Amino acid sequence: MNAAMLVLMIVVGAAAMVCAIMAAFTYLRRKRDPLTADRLARRWLAATAIFGISAIVLRFVWLLLL
Repeated sequence: MNAAMLVLMIVVGAAAMVCAIMAAFTYLRRKRDPLTADRLARRWLAATAIFGISAIVLRFVWLLLL
């Protein structure tokens, strides 16, 4: 059970990291339409927040299960 929670927490944290990188990439490379790039970056940041909070909650659940 510990290994599964650890792997799940690492996967969710990695997903948050990828979303944060994509948010920065889409925000910094806005050439044609800045409004669309801003909206897309905000969506990536929302996904980052969701995955980040999920990773933190999983960590506390993992600590409770120990």
